[in-house]
Amino acid sequence: MLKIYKTLDLTGSTCAGPIGELLGVMGEINDDEAVEAIIGDAETARQVREWVKATGYKLVSETQEGNKFKFVIGR
Repeated sequence: MLKIYKTLDLTGSTCAGPIGELLGVMGEINDDEAVEAIIGDAETARQVREWVKATGYKLVSETQEGNKFKFVIGR
């Protein structure tokens, strides 16, 4: 089971901001850890999904509550 290394509340960021923040933190995690990211809009959530695919990271889970998207991303 993966342990959450850090939770990032990125609801106030759009465009490349969340990707940059994720990129910095993903380099810090071990194989048994994941990062939880909370995104505040559908377009940024789409960009995060594409970034995860392009980088080879693993989208462990994705949930949505209202306009907030919660991603758990691991190695």
